[in-house]
Amino acid sequence: MTARTAGPLNERHEVLGILLFVFAGCGFVVLSALAGTATIMASGLPAVVPVAWNGQALAVAGAAWWMGLAAALAGLAIWIIRAKAKRTLLPWAIVDCALMAVLIVVVWLFAL
Repeated sequence: MTARTAGPLNERHEVLGILLFVFAGCGFVVLSALAGTATIMASGLPAVVPVAWNGQALAVAGAAWWMGLAAALAGLAIWIIRAKAKRTLLPWAIVDCALMAVLIVVVWLFAL
């Protein structure tokens, strides 16, 4: 494996990879807030959620949050490992950010 060379394209890829990992981390915070809100609503505190949706909302919110946590921890580990090895971060950052976006949409559509 070759070391990265300092060039404008590689620097832009690294900055974009770092930004996408940061956005994925912020996405996990948003996912946590949405999943928490869905769980509170599904537990019947504000009586606006039909009873039939409670189990589905709890299951979707819980599964999405656990998958988001796993993705966030994996993304953090990949960031640390690849940054120490001076390897590109961009492909993994794209996957991490896209996964967080999908999980947010799933919670928004199916649990709220």
